[in-house]
Order: sequence, then C-alpha cells, then structure tokens
Amino acid sequence: MIAVPTLIGEVSIRLFVRHGDQQKALDFYENVFGARIVGRPYLHNGELIAAELRMGASVLMIVGANPKRDADASLGGPRSIHAIGATPVMLDVHVDDVDRVMHHAVAEGGKVRNAVETLEGGDRAGVLVDPFGHLWVLKSRQKHLAA
Repeated sequence: MIAVPTLIGEVSIRLFVRHGDQQKALDFYENVFGARIVGRPYLHNGELIAAELRMGASVLMIVGANPKRDADASLGGPRSIHAIGATPVMLDVHVDDVDRVMHHAVAEGGKVRNAVETLEGGDRAGVLVDPFGHLWVLKSRQKHLAA
C-alpha cells in the first residue's frame, strides 16, 4: 500500500494572464475582492512576472504567461486564456453582498456572464468574467428565517 502524503501547506492556484497584464490583474483583484499581495512579487530583470495574493482564506498566484508559449501551442502550457480562447476553470467566491460586488466588478471592467439571481435555497449568485477572461461564480448566503 502506498502511503498517502500529508499536505503541509495550502494549495495555491495560478491564474495566467496575458504577459504584461499582471499589474492590471493585481489591481482588479485588489479593488474588487479585497485581495492583498503576500510575500515579495516575483521579478525578472526588474519586470513583474508574478505575485501571490491572499483572498479570504485562499491564496492565488497571478502570473504573466510566457509570450512564446502563448504564441505556439506545441510548446505546451501554461497559456493565457487569450491564447486558448476560453477557460476550463470557474472560481467560486463567497462574498457578503453579491449584488454590490458584481456591480463594482463591472464598474472596474468585468462583464456579467450570468446575472445575479436568487437560487432555490434563497442564496444569491451570478457569474462574472473578469477583464482577463477568468470566470468567477459570486455567491452570497442569505439569512434563512425559521418558519
């Protein structure tokens, strides 16, 4: 029997953006979701390559995709959403007020994919496309009143 490893840290997700959009992405996530850079940003020859963000209890890394990989799929990934044309990933974020956050995200350059609606259980949810092509399912729990 193979021993199952014990995770000793967080699982970090890397979101790839078009090379050069790293700072714009960091600004968007900070303005819309309250994300904060943790640690030191990764630089190459003084240029921002990537940075880790804390969003609530999660850590995301925003990374500029290698322009050569974006241009030539035969080099293998990772590639930005712009190079691929779509994303296979949706990120779920629980926020205090989904309507307010969605409105603010759109004002900052995001687009509504699915309008905010009340779900059968009373919670509210909508889907946002951020300016970099990533899909965010924004959700708010509503207080359920006892009958």
